Amino acid sequence: MTDSILERMKMEVVRALKSDIPAILEIWKELMDFHLPFDSRYTLSDGAEESMDKNLERLIEAEDALVIMAVENAKPLGFGIARIDKYPPVFVKQICGTIEDLAVSSEHRRKGIGELILKEMLDWFRSLGIDRVELRVASMNTVGYSFWRKHGFADYMHIMYRDLPEVE
Repeated sequence: MTDSILERMKMEVVRALKSDIPAILEIWKELMDFHLPFDSRYTLSDGAEESMDKNLERLIEAEDALVIMAVENAKPLGFGIARIDKYPPVFVKQICGTIEDLAVSSEHRRKGIGELILKEMLDWFRSLGIDRVELRVASMNTVGYSFWRKHGFADYMHIMYRDLPEVE
């Protein structure tokens, strides 16, 4: 019997440390570059990397967040960011899980790595008693949309926008 690609790769999903932030940022920048053709709003500001660095540091230390990485022989292949979110107190359901990001470096896509990262995040949510997980996916990101649909995620809300001219 042959081993799966993932078994041959000796890949594992681990909790990220502060020392992993530079590696996560490289994959995050690749993710942002991937989104740029969809909409110019994905253009990063001059301080974007520093801002994301601080955000990752905060999330890594937070009890209500999970930052994980898929690694092979200490080489980062992808990452996931999940956190606990609260609904307004007017609703019966008070908390849900939110997937902030899930990205795999382009050279390692389509090998099941994203699925393993997702499984770890979903297991984390389950361990906390969370039974609903939400995320956002760019409407033009057909690859991402297909991934999420394949894993049981469904549409329930559309986020709409309108650019406002200075004067109408």
